Amino acid sequence: MASKTGIIIGVVVLVIIIAAVAAYLASQRPASSAYVSATTTTTQSTATTTTTSPQSTATATTSTTTQAVQTVTIGALLPLTGALQSYGLGSQCAVQLAVHDANQMFASKGIQFQLVVQDTATDPNTALQKLQTLYAQGIRFVVGPMASAEVSAVMGFAEQNHIIIVSQSSTSPALAVPKPYVFRLVPTDFYQGNAIAALLHYLGVKRIVIVYRSDTWGQGLSAAIANASAKYGIQVLGSFGYDPSPSAMPAAEQAAVQKASQALGTPGPDAAFVMVTFEQDGVAVAQAAASDPVLSKVRWIGTDGIAGSTTLLQGAGKALAAAKFLATIAAPNPSDPRYQQFVKEYTQFCGHPPVAYDPYAYDAAMFIMTAIAQTGSTDPTVINSVLEQWGQNGTYVGVTGPVYLDQYHDRIYANYLIMGVAIVNGTPTWINAGFYEGRTGQITVFPQGQPLFSS
Repeated sequence: MASKTGIIIGVVVLVIIIAAVAAYLASQRPASSAYVSATTTTTQSTATTTTTSPQSTATATTSTTTQAVQTVTIGALLPLTGALQSYGLGSQCAVQLAVHDANQMFASKGIQFQLVVQDTATDPNTALQKLQTLYAQGIRFVVGPMASAEVSAVMGFAEQNHIIIVSQSSTSPALAVPKPYVFRLVPTDFYQGNAIAALLHYLGVKRIVIVYRSDTWGQGLSAAIANASAKYGIQVLGSFGYDPSPSAMPAAEQAAVQKASQALGTPGPDAAFVMVTFEQDGVAVAQAAASDPVLSKVRWIGTDGIAGSTTLLQGAGKALAAAKFLATIAAPNPSDPRYQQFVKEYTQFCGHPPVAYDPYAYDAAMFIMTAIAQTGSTDPTVINSVLEQWGQNGTYVGVTGPVYLDQYHDRIYANYLIMGVAIVNGTPTWINAGFYEGRTGQITVFPQGQPLFSS
């Protein structure tokens, strides 16, 4: 057995050795670091801890990562009131969903998107004022506006100040001109004119009259319908515009409808009444036509300005159903899995299915945010060039399909959903009645739409 003194000396030596080893290991440990950026608005930290079960040897590992997050705010100019109110509310929810999805998709890139929405009231002057408000807030990327007259009003300011504008629904052929910072995610009404003319021909229509709102959009689309219809040998007996301002309603619409009735002369299965309207003025037009002795006895055809409109159903649903009303609207292929998934997500997120231009509003926002996330740039000139290149190549594929753009930043390769109003369980209801394939000009009638296509 060792002596007591030897034991004490051994313990002291052991302590000295342990202290020396600990000091050496500490000298080899890397210094901790913290990442701080002057451009960072927020930081995210994540920590994970793993502990084995009590029955095994106790071990614990902890890892912490810190990532800089850049906040990018995009704007939206939407008609939350006015002639396109219900469409604007739907687009608002679609853009909100896009921001939600983008923040999940691009979290690893350190970008967080925020949204600021301004109500244009479906008024061109208000749209310009609200764009100026967004610009003053430092926002350089904007979804909307919806109406072509609104887009026309903001184009100059957007170009002068390098603001990216992506409209989900502006279709006027009058805006098929160079517009460096403005993109339209829907095709122009040259294509819709072809779709409506093909629909009229399919229905056996030989004579039409047109009533249209006298603004940039209404003038362009009514002319496109008249020109395309003539190619099928359909007689356009008259096109009658009306002042779309609320102060002129409903007298202006009633006067235009009366002129159209006189021009058509007599009803018949070969005649049709074409409405180129928005929601509220569309109600006034439909109500006037429903009480007219000629127009109440012919088929009615509408356009993207009212297809799927709840406002129109509430104001004139029974009259529309009686007239076997059909309307065209640019739409994704309903069998596209991306679109089907969007319908599910939108319905869950917004509480109702998407209609009209909701999927295009979603893609308009994602078009912008994807470019920002993939380039890491918030310079509008850089993003503008990227979007132009994507448009040439069809690089971006969204819920509305590949986005191909022409030299004017307008969508090409147009398909149109044909919506109709039918009585379902005693209530006027929008149904998907058919589909127009833009590349072939073919019309497919869906089973539920058959009654609306019969004479």
